[in-house]
Amino acid sequence: MKFIPDLKQQIEVIIGTTLDEYEITIEEWTQSVTNLVGLHENSETYGDKGESLELFEQATSPSSSDVISLNTGERIFFKVRMNEKEETVVCWGCAARSITVERRRFIELLIRSNTELPDETQPVVYENDREQYLTELGLWLREQIEEPSKQESQTVPDHFVVPAGLNAEKILFLLQGDTPDAHRLRSKELNKLLESYFGEEIVLIPLGEQEWVFMGDKEIVTEEAEEDTPDAQKDSLNAFCLGLHELVASEWAGVFHLSASLPCIPAEQLVSVTALLKESVQLGRAFHVTQHIHLPWDLHLERLVASIPDEQRIRFIQETGKDTLILNDSETLATLETFFSLDCNVSETAKRLFIHRNTLVYRLDKIKQEIGYDVRHFESAVLVQFLLLMYKVTKKH
Repeated sequence: MKFIPDLKQQIEVIIGTTLDEYEITIEEWTQSVTNLVGLHENSETYGDKGESLELFEQATSPSSSDVISLNTGERIFFKVRMNEKEETVVCWGCAARSITVERRRFIELLIRSNTELPDETQPVVYENDREQYLTELGLWLREQIEEPSKQESQTVPDHFVVPAGLNAEKILFLLQGDTPDAHRLRSKELNKLLESYFGEEIVLIPLGEQEWVFMGDKEIVTEEAEEDTPDAQKDSLNAFCLGLHELVASEWAGVFHLSASLPCIPAEQLVSVTALLKESVQLGRAFHVTQHIHLPWDLHLERLVASIPDEQRIRFIQETGKDTLILNDSETLATLETFFSLDCNVSETAKRLFIHRNTLVYRLDKIKQEIGYDVRHFESAVLVQFLLLMYKVTKKH
């Protein structure tokens, strides 16, 4: 199903409150419908509680596909889109007390009137040919990444290569946004901003509602590099990404995550490099929650730790970590992360943390006393760094 783009904003004006957006599985929606129907059938009375949990479909056993809204008592959820291929349902929700019965029925009517036609009868209208082929390229790319086993080749089809200029050496970027609904980033706005930053036409490929792959010429991105070596390119890319992320974050509310690649030929490597950038953002968000730039070459240890089964990580923590309570201390975490990022250099770490060298030495001594490892020595530093990474990702499960 599809709905008009500004329908959500129109409804928010009507009810005077913001609608949160959720994506759940069809199975979860069906189970919710079943649970509420069962609750009514088993209720002896149908008073205030029964009314607050009502389904606005009056059939004895309504089909989950027919139900437009559910009231759980605290919140009301409106089903606005179902994707049977991906087996997902998009819902809008708000506090139940903010909507009267009449308004709820009116909202259902609006949603139903804008979702009556199936997708195939509502052709997508593109502003120009470029927007169409970039959208189609994004759909192809996402399919390749999600189901690579079903694809015979990951080389970009010829009809995409020339229009997007994928035969030239490029640097690929991946941008993910976690933005409030009212401040959603649009592809057209992002494209305009990126072109002002890069100073050239940008190939912007949409992967999802708030996820894009885009690319820039190697010469533009790495022009500040002193040498044409991988290390010099990495340093230049890091600085370029810092400026780019700051620009995007200054224009729109919310959190943005950015990753970038070394130079590649997109026609041959678009799928593999995009998959790597998506993995890098995922690893960065899991291991470094306060950071928003996640570059593949900075995440080798994180990638290794993520590949270790949970049981083995827990065993390592138990055998090596001893008393891991110290890892819950924010000051200890900041000290260790900064210390490791600066190659275990005591003086540089003290400067970065804006503390006296002796204060840092005291903290490191305290860590040694608590867990038995002196991170100023190589072997202990390696063990503690692994311990820290494993503890970060394991404690979330």
